[in-house]
Amino acid sequence: MIAVENLSFSYKEPVLSGVNFEAKEGEVIFILGPNGSGKTTLLRCIAGILKPKGAVLIENQTLNDLSKKDLAKKLAYVPQRSDTGFLTVFDVILLGRKPYMGFGPTNEDYRIVEEVISLLNLEKLAFRRLNELSGGELQKVMIARALAQKPRILLLDEPTNNLDVKNQVEILRLIRKIAKESNVSVISTMHDLNLASLYADRILMIKNGKIFASGGIEVLSRENIKAVYGVDVEVVRMNGKVVILPGD
Repeated sequence: MIAVENLSFSYKEPVLSGVNFEAKEGEVIFILGPNGSGKTTLLRCIAGILKPKGAVLIENQTLNDLSKKDLAKKLAYVPQRSDTGFLTVFDVILLGRKPYMGFGPTNEDYRIVEEVISLLNLEKLAFRRLNELSGGELQKVMIARALAQKPRILLLDEPTNNLDVKNQVEILRLIRKIAKESNVSVISTMHDLNLASLYADRILMIKNGKIFASGGIEVLSRENIKAVYGVDVEVVRMNGKVVILPGD
């Protein structure tokens, strides 16, 4: 579905160096690493917002081969922070259909918006304005707008940031449901190691702009976490899952 090949990026100083990985259809990948390790920059490179060295291929086409409209039909990006405004929830989600519109929205566009609103249980918020929403509600609306694009790849930057436990679980369950039922490749940054261990198919651990470890929950070892985050932890295994606790 998507391949990142020898990707590097610098602002004034190098941020990413020699990053390589692939994401399959229906796979949920979480990118873990400390602040400043390059997680968000990597997402922005994949989304075509930044121009890295190396290559990003989507269904065997490079980003340079795709127009902005064609890219928006294949890939949707939800940033960590979204601007609030006076548009209604319905209108914001309808903006996700923009890559498909000619002179205006069609009945099909409205049908897809209504379908996404139902999927995320946003019916009661549909005609509320964005500046009236809570953080969790706003995050769900931004994900809904991305889903209205009908993407093959969904990029999420800290989708559970500043959310309570209920909303964290609801959004992560939704992400997995979308990935598995619609064969969407999901690539998301994440700070919470325990949540990542529960909902990821694959984990990429980044240190100093390079992939330090890649694999299933087995990469969340005490040694890897110490090497990447510089902190001692206890890793407890229960029923095929891991729980990560601060060490003394």
